[in-house]
Amino acid sequence: MSYLLGIDLGTTYTAAAVCRSSGHGWVEPEMVSLGDRSIDVPSVLFVAGDGSVVVGEAAERRAVTDPDRVVREFKRRVGDPTPVVVAGRAWAAEELSARLVRWVVDRVAEREGGPAAAIAVAHPAAWGAHKRELLAGALRRVGLVVTFVAEPQAAAVHYAGAERVEAGARIAVYDLGGGTFDAAVVRKGDPGAGGAGFGLLGRPEGIERLGGVDFDQAVFDHVLAGCPEAFEGLDEADPAVLGAVARVRRECTEAKEALSADTEVTVPVVVPGVQASVRLHRSEFEQMIRPRVEETVAALRRAVDSAGLTPEQLTAVLLVGGSSRIPLVAQLVSEQLGRPVAVDADPKNAIAKGAVLTMVPAPADTAEQTKVVASGVPPTPSPDVRPSPLPPPPPPKNSLAAAAGPIAGAGPAFGPDPRTGELPTTAAEPGTGYHPDEPSRGYAGPDHASEPGARRRPVLLVGAGGAVAVLAIVGAVLLWPQGGPTSSATTRIDPGAPTPTLVEEPSTPVRNEPVLEPDPRGVTRAPQTSAPLPPPPVVPPPVTTTPPVVTTTKPPTTPPTTTPPVVTTTKPPTSPPTTAAAS
Repeated sequence: MSYLLGIDLGTTYTAAAVCRSSGHGWVEPEMVSLGDRSIDVPSVLFVAGDGSVVVGEAAERRAVTDPDRVVREFKRRVGDPTPVVVAGRAWAAEELSARLVRWVVDRVAEREGGPAAAIAVAHPAAWGAHKRELLAGALRRVGLVVTFVAEPQAAAVHYAGAERVEAGARIAVYDLGGGTFDAAVVRKGDPGAGGAGFGLLGRPEGIERLGGVDFDQAVFDHVLAGCPEAFEGLDEADPAVLGAVARVRRECTEAKEALSADTEVTVPVVVPGVQASVRLHRSEFEQMIRPRVEETVAALRRAVDSAGLTPEQLTAVLLVGGSSRIPLVAQLVSEQLGRPVAVDADPKNAIAKGAVLTMVPAPADTAEQTKVVASGVPPTPSPDVRPSPLPPPPPPKNSLAAAAGPIAGAGPAFGPDPRTGELPTTAAEPGTGYHPDEPSRGYAGPDHASEPGARRRPVLLVGAGGAVAVLAIVGAVLLWPQGGPTSSATTRIDPGAPTPTLVEEPSTPVRNEPVLEPDPRGVTRAPQTSAPLPPPPVVPPPVTTTPPVVTTTKPPTTPPTTTPPVVTTTKPPTSPPTTAAAS
């Protein structure tokens, strides 16, 4: 699986984050565990006699027995022409930094199962082109080609990934790490931002020898002052003494970190011949470090001034770096700038995660389309987007269909063809495409329905609804709305008969009552208006003529039952009118 790698090369600790590819996109960055017991590793090197290098926790353990071969805080020396001497050998600070980066790259490749597609290394914003070129040359000599990104830019990118930051937003970044301090103002969407999305405004400010290690030293000095007898007369050449002093220093670091959440701590002091403890209150600690913290706030104000801005014009003041979690830092920054501060959700790892995010390719399309690529789910249409209305059906092609109009509830097998306006026929005759015995098949298509010479015999098809359906149809006919044609005869049901029977009786012309109009072929039908009728039954209905002539398709073979009369007409009358009570 392809992945990108971002490295935060710190003065005291080094961390790394990866961003893996997933399908058509990239997942959220994740920290890689470099140490055996922690995510980050101490920026400490042990240089063996053969030139090999041991990194991190293992190097710190070697410091007990071979302190002259252990080197730390070399990042502060990058660009210094004076070399760092380790076990009698001179090393350039950038060469030691490159060895540490090479170890991190190999460690991540071992855990990820392959090399990274690209590598980004974060550097202090105060570094100029000279220091960057020195480190780049040292990295090339160990076989690495990397992309550099300023630490404030990386921090802003990580912050923008968790919080909504509008284009043009101006963010002041306060980065107080383990050994250095950086202050810069960045703007989102600056043309010179490149892939980072944030460009530097003005001149970054930095203090190279100020950070968490200085606060650790302040706590250690407080322990020395509180328990001087424990450190008097110690043999600095004794490995046991060196190991004991190293443990006391680690206790001082842990006490400093604990004071960010607690108000009081106790530092144990265990050295050869002495066992004691020293109490430290948060107010004492803040009094010790206040002058150095005020230096950082002054540097931040200079960075804001160089950008041509006032504190009121800043969108946010972002605190990153492990030492920015000290409560005094947020208090002084907010008081002296008059602005609320935003502490990054993961200030200790924000630089590494932001560095890898600067290399993630920007989406080529809109944010909504990017979601589609990542999830595979198309976006929900806007509520204002509606399908265009369907075109109206074509007008009917014969007068009978025009008079009948649509039949309510009719599917494709009933009423006029919506494409041709013509009624179905009684058989699958050539050119009709209609199958009365299989109504679900409907019309075969307009090409067949409009074939010239097609023979059609209109007939009304109704279903077997029994007496209820017949009564509903006739009731709708009797209660037809006003405004239709007139007739001299009406059709009704004789309520006095034992079995409801259709009878014909003359009447005076009444508007909107259904009339019987002769069909040119001798079959009579009741014309309809544009108002819909109830759903028709599927069995042949009773039809009368003027004069009424009713025949049945089959002679009755059983005695009449209580089933309502169902009558149909198949041809013109050839004998005096008769009425079939039932079939």
